[in-house]
Amino acid sequence: MRLLVTFFALVIVTSLSAQDPMQGRYTFVFLNTNEDRAELPKEQVDSLQAGHMANINNLVKARKMIAAGPFYGGGGIFLFDTNLQETQAVLDTDPAIAAGRFKLEVLPFNMEIGKICPLWDVPEETIEMTTYFIIRYTNKFDSDGAYAAKTNRFTLGHLKKAKREFKDIEILSDMAFDGNKGQVVIFKGAESSMKEYASYFRKQKLVKDGIMDFYLRQLYFPKGVFCEK
Repeated sequence: MRLLVTFFALVIVTSLSAQDPMQGRYTFVFLNTNEDRAELPKEQVDSLQAGHMANINNLVKARKMIAAGPFYGGGGIFLFDTNLQETQAVLDTDPAIAAGRFKLEVLPFNMEIGKICPLWDVPEETIEMTTYFIIRYTNKFDSDGAYAAKTNRFTLGHLKKAKREFKDIEILSDMAFDGNKGQVVIFKGAESSMKEYASYFRKQKLVKDGIMDFYLRQLYFPKGVFCEK
């Protein structure tokens, strides 16, 4: 399968494997750039990158990975159709990850809004890459107060208002991480409105109350994974 390389390879696959409902339907992996990674010779970095891409190809063939893509400015995400233990096992086979090039966050999740549409049967030459906006809400505390706040409910209400506030926004998905670990929201919008989006989503009640952290970034990802037309 052809690999489109930016920060790392972008690939698409789907799986029909059964999942443990207690661990989330899917697993989301944040590949955060490791600022403390060792300085390596270019030849070694290139070798790690080649191994990284080869490992992604293996995941494609095994029908475990749904999609992968980079953030604008560094880092990126993997989206898996495997449970937490299965995802961690396959991540350990990636030489770039094993070499400490990334700091990982591996989070099982379920869909609160939207769904994931497999692209496995879509002809590769017809798949387009597109830019999404990604919002991440993260709980700042593991206290009972943070859990009792029902963060999903506040975010869902804020998303409904966003569609009235911004005519150019298309909310595609809201992914709730297990264990009240926060959420990721994916939407389409206008790049020129990014500051306005950030200002609006920062007004989510639990962010204003200091219970949750927030960021908004752009993500380069396969078009159609979130079932938009």
